[in-house]
Amino acid sequence: MRKYFGTDGIRGVVGKALTPELAFRCAASCGHLIKRQNPKAKVILGSDTRISRGMLTGAMISGFCYSGVNVIDTGILPTPALAFLIDRMGADAGVMISASHNPFEYNGLKILTKGGIKLPDEKEQEIEALMDDFDSVEPCRELGNLSYNMQAKDFYLEHLKQACEQDLSSFKVLLDCSNGATSNTAAEVFGDLNVEYKLFGHHPNGLNINDGCGSTHMEYLAEKMGQSDAHIGFAFDGDADRCLAVDTKGRIIEGDKIMAVIALYLKELGRLKNNTLVATVMSNLGLIEKMNQNHINVPCTKVGDRYVLEEMMDKDYTLGGENSGHIIFLEKATTGDGQLTAIMLLCAMKYFGMSSQQVYDIFTPYPQYLFNVTANDLQKRKLMTDDVFLADVKKAENIFGGKGRILVRPSGTEPYIRILVEGKDAAEVERTALDLKESTEIRLQQIF
Repeated sequence: MRKYFGTDGIRGVVGKALTPELAFRCAASCGHLIKRQNPKAKVILGSDTRISRGMLTGAMISGFCYSGVNVIDTGILPTPALAFLIDRMGADAGVMISASHNPFEYNGLKILTKGGIKLPDEKEQEIEALMDDFDSVEPCRELGNLSYNMQAKDFYLEHLKQACEQDLSSFKVLLDCSNGATSNTAAEVFGDLNVEYKLFGHHPNGLNINDGCGSTHMEYLAEKMGQSDAHIGFAFDGDADRCLAVDTKGRIIEGDKIMAVIALYLKELGRLKNNTLVATVMSNLGLIEKMNQNHINVPCTKVGDRYVLEEMMDKDYTLGGENSGHIIFLEKATTGDGQLTAIMLLCAMKYFGMSSQQVYDIFTPYPQYLFNVTANDLQKRKLMTDDVFLADVKKAENIFGGKGRILVRPSGTEPYIRILVEGKDAAEVERTALDLKESTEIRLQQIF
């Protein structure tokens, strides 16, 4: 099990799990490896709007310069912008300082390599090994240089505008920027596409990112939709790599439904390679049924957009994503991109003449019950190999008779074990989930 890196980089509460010293060691160790490949190595840094961004950016700059790597700080911008800019600016890697959907007291370090691709597990393990044996990471005789480019995001904004395939001028939309990175980009993107828009959650102060707004608090956008004549609303997370939507009735359109509509759109245009949509094990069985009815295959990967991307690149697929709203359009990007997702859904709606209510009704999802059980890293490891717990899970799953499932996974970013129960009968799903939650908590007490 990795020591510092989770499913989406290094993440934790600033000053506790994530300190400036840890960020320095991470940057210096990463820079040490990059420097071996390119003596004139260059990295770019970006961040979301958290108050801790200055402290951690400074630590990362110090670490990279210590290892002889030149650094370009691009300021506040979305994660997909940083991913796009790595190749555009001729960098060897990029680091996004963000904790995505988490509250402000968290922050994280997402390392991306050329092509805007997240580091594979083995590279993260190499960095971890150097972080633990930091005496072997000596300062470079020629220290790295720091420069700034706050206009770099303009290249990304132009890329988004060029990605639009339809005339979207007939749409009225609401945009919840989560007081995060899209506060700095959404107005220009959608304004230049001639979309009539209204912004919310676009006044970041360092402390209000994801605070009662954005893709983790959809009730805020749903309320605004009820007071508006907009055709659809979009909510982004703090670093803008995910997007969810709300229809005119205030109903939440999750990632599975967004992916379903866009998959049908790309298939209609002959651009859904191998007639395949890549999802994860967290996607609803209703999505798979709908896609199969339209002769679209749906292979499912482990949770994490990195694994979706790996499957897409390995098998030459063009569309994939997660129900959480991380959606990858490999024709246009190598990472989830919330603003691009919103643009592509609008393009599909325009092409099919669909309303947001029709998007919501694209398929009927199986009832699900998702709950978290609090567990630290040691508890996660022990529970996931505990025969009694695994037998309880299997017994609960057998209740569905092959027409449902139970998914158990330890969170890579938070102190939880997440358990998803899914089946056709809502009452049976809830009853099974509550019984399993109780037995899981009891088993944890027995083990510890």
